[in-house]
Formats: sequence, C-alpha cells, structure tokens
Amino acid sequence: MNRPWVLHAPTRWAAWLSRVGALLFWLGTCAADAQLRPGWTLVWADEFDGPNGSRPNPDWWVYDRGGGGWGNNELQTYTDRTNNCRIENGCLVIEAHRETFTGSDGITRAYTSARIKTQGRLEWLFGRIEARIRVPRGQGLWPAFWMLGTNFPSVGWPNCGEIDIMENIGREPSTVHGTIHGPGYSGGNAVGGRYTLPGGAALADDFHVFAVEWETNRIRWFIDDTMYFTATPASLPTGRPWVFHQWPFFLILNVAVGGNWPGAPDATTEFPQRMWVDYVRVYQRTPALPVGCGGNTLANRGFETGDWSGWTRFGGNTYLHSRTERPVHTGMYVFKVFGQFTGASNDSGVSQELPVLPGQRFRAAGWVMNPADDRLAGENHAWLEVSFRDAAGNALAVYRSAPVTAATPAGTWWRLGVTNRVDPTTGVVWEPGPELVAPFGSVRMRFQAVFRQPALAAGSVLFDDLECVLQPAPPVALEVHRQGQQLVLRFPTCPGAQYALLGSDQLPPVQWQLERLWTGDGDQASVSVALDAGAARFFTVQRW
Repeated sequence: MNRPWVLHAPTRWAAWLSRVGALLFWLGTCAADAQLRPGWTLVWADEFDGPNGSRPNPDWWVYDRGGGGWGNNELQTYTDRTNNCRIENGCLVIEAHRETFTGSDGITRAYTSARIKTQGRLEWLFGRIEARIRVPRGQGLWPAFWMLGTNFPSVGWPNCGEIDIMENIGREPSTVHGTIHGPGYSGGNAVGGRYTLPGGAALADDFHVFAVEWETNRIRWFIDDTMYFTATPASLPTGRPWVFHQWPFFLILNVAVGGNWPGAPDATTEFPQRMWVDYVRVYQRTPALPVGCGGNTLANRGFETGDWSGWTRFGGNTYLHSRTERPVHTGMYVFKVFGQFTGASNDSGVSQELPVLPGQRFRAAGWVMNPADDRLAGENHAWLEVSFRDAAGNALAVYRSAPVTAATPAGTWWRLGVTNRVDPTTGVVWEPGPELVAPFGSVRMRFQAVFRQPALAAGSVLFDDLECVLQPAPPVALEVHRQGQQLVLRFPTCPGAQYALLGSDQLPPVQWQLERLWTGDGDQASVSVALDAGAARFFTVQRW
C-alpha cells in the first residue's frame, strides 16, 4: 500500500519556520500523496497503521457483538476477537469464518465475523466520507461500509436515517450499491443506485475507493472518483422526509454472512473470507477563503445558510431559528442551544475544525444573548472555545471566552472575545491575551460554542456571527507527491500574493536559491521539480 511522504516541517522546526514557512526534504522516497484532495480538508482519518494483530483504535471504534441478523436473517455471530477483526500489514482486516460459535447472546451459529462502528466516539454532519477497500468474494458474503444517524437509539431505524456508502453481495461480484434508508423508504423500498465494473472485473480483485459527498440536500456516490448516483429530497417518495441534514451520523464497517438479500453461502463459498480496509477518511469542504490569507476562517459563521453546513453538532437541543422566531444579531438566522436535562452535567453545542500550522495566530469572538423570555437559571453557563490539536486529536492549547451566566443581563447582544488560555479541566486562566497561537505540533483547530448544564436548571443561549480570524503572514503549508521523475508541490495561495520556491542542498542555516516565483489566485498552486536520483534537496515556499 502507498503511504504519503509529506513533511510539514513546522512540526519539527517550529521556531525557525515561523519566519520562513514550511520546509520539504526529498531524498528519493517514492510514494503518492493520496490524502490531497483539492477543495476538501482532511478532518479525520484512520490509516490502520498499528502493529500486526492489534485491534483498531478503541478511542475511535467499538464492536457490535452477537447475532440475530438485525432484521435481515443473517447467519453470523459478530465477535470482538482478533480472529475476526485486527490490523494486518497496514490494513484493517474483517474476516468471516465458517465455524461453530456460541456468541454473547448464548446462541450457537455456523459463522463468525465482525462489525465495528464509531458510535459514541466520532460523528459527522456532511462531508466527503471515503474508504479504500478490497471486498471478500463468494456467494452469501455481504460486506458494507455505511452510516447511521446518532439518534438511532432514541428514534430507531429507519427514522434515524441510513447512508450505505458501499454494499456488495457475493452473487453480484462486479456491482457496488449505494443507498439511503429513511422513514417511508427503507428495506426493499430504499432509494439507491448501483455501478458495475466494466469488462466483468470483480470488486474482490483489487482495492477500490468508495465514497459519498454528503451535503445539506444532496448525497453523491463514487467509486474510484466515478460518480454513479445522486439522491436529493426530490428522489424520495412523495411526502417522505429527508432526514440527512438534521443530526450527525456515525460510521460502520462489517462483513455479514447470509441474509434475505445475499442468500446463504453454498458449496462454492470458500472460508475464511477477508475484507481489507486500507483507510477511512473524512473530509470537509475547504472554506472559500484559503487558510493563510487572513479573514474569518469559519464556514457559515452566521448560520445564514439556514442549515448546519460547516458545523458539527454535539450533545443535544441545538436549533436554528429565523428572525421571526428568535432575535438575531444580524441576518436571517440564529443558533439556540440549551441543556439535555439528564440530571448530570452535560455539554451541548456546535463545533468546526480547520487545518492549522504551528505559529499561526488567530483572533476569535462571537455574539451571544441570554434571552429575556428564556434566561439562564441556576449554574447553567455558555462560552466560546478554540483548541489547537495534534494529529491524534489531543488538545495542545485551549482558549475560552468569559462565560455567559444567569447573572448576564438578559435581552442584549454581548460580544465575547476568546482571550483566555485555560486549563480545560479546571478553567484556571493561564495566559490572558487577544491572540491565540497554534503551538508546536498543531495540525488542526477546533472552534466551539458550548452550553453546559450542571443539573436541571432551565434557560437557553443564542449565538450569532461567530468569527475566528487568521492573522497575517502565516507559514506556507506544502503537500507533495511524486509523478514519475517529477516532484509535485502544492500549496494554497492568496489572491494577488507572490510566492517563491527556494531550494538548497543543505539544512539551514543556508543560502537559499530562488527557483521560481508565482502570483496567487486564491486556488491551489502546483509546481513540478525534476528529481535527481540519489541527491538530497531541501525546498521551502515563502510569501515573497
């Protein structure tokens, strides 16, 4: 399997690069940068690079166990054994066996397999969700990569919504199915499309990238970047609701054996059978303003799309209201949030993640109201928060605004500045100041509007016109891949700004040589450099 070889040098030489940008070192390593996808920002990925025989990351994945077929009359028992699910050679392997096994439900069945999911761990609302998978083969096998709405436990299926990114059944070795299920269009009446590989090729012969691009009122299905089906609210039976724009969804990977659709294995089916998953990646649309040009980096910062585009909701009781329903700061819409009334401390709100580089500086703020007709009570409080995180998602620095509390005057819009670096467990302020600085090791920034309800007190908070403004002169972020004997460098540009590619044969401090100049147009720049086999070469791109 190919792995990207990209060095964002600020993670290694942060202080020096805060002045000169990102440094790239090439020493003849041959690999493709599969994570680069113009127009999209990678917000999460599992590359399954753990040790052979290990389990998938428990911070991200949990297991379904038992059997019964979940309404499909499947024949397998799902287990959490490494026999059925493990990391192997940089892939996730889900392996189905023909074996007599008594599951956690006390029932003995003739097959075992695995089903893992991000439920309770990770969830997303909109984006490009993709996985590179090699499916198993054989009559009765049913591999799948799919999603369910996070409200599945409370509203049930199909009301929660289901997005099937990839399904294949053994008797159709060349065909992938993409489908949505919802209230009034589920099971045999679901809405979906299919794609058949040309020339009689089987999906099990090789890896393929299966993806959906999921927007507010449209979902598109892809195999290897070929789009083969689109669903919109107009695709549904008359009067049936579109349930794919209101709440986040979680991911599921599994291999079922038997069931109403694929039928049972027969004498031609060989076991064990494996589904290999090279990676799972989640992207979000890159903001229209290129990161690095200054300005507000948040998408849909005033909720003026009238939906949750750009935002991920967490907790519960998060709503959008028009100006005829609730007071707004500007525009037509406002975001309202209140507690979950569980009796225990709970957090609800919205978040948005953006790529960052160490040394980048931001100013963050937003407008908030303690509404007069639903004012905060008890210990309820809300705040704005910005955190900088490493590649594993660990918070390296957390900044918060002052809180909105029951003592905040009601019925008035207040501007909250995110100015205090805090200990996230105690709330103790460490470093008050107007600028938020991405520390060494940062790869992403999370902006959140948070409501905390410690007990059962009532009241809500309104948020509007949120902002997270990138300050000038950040380092330049490089992506790289190889095409034959050419090294291709890509980086975001700002309209009208000049960029210089500098090269050197030695590490800094060096005398850089100017190799090329560009004028940015706001899109990704792409430049090719001829490779000299066996020779070390260093590159940097700077704002000129």
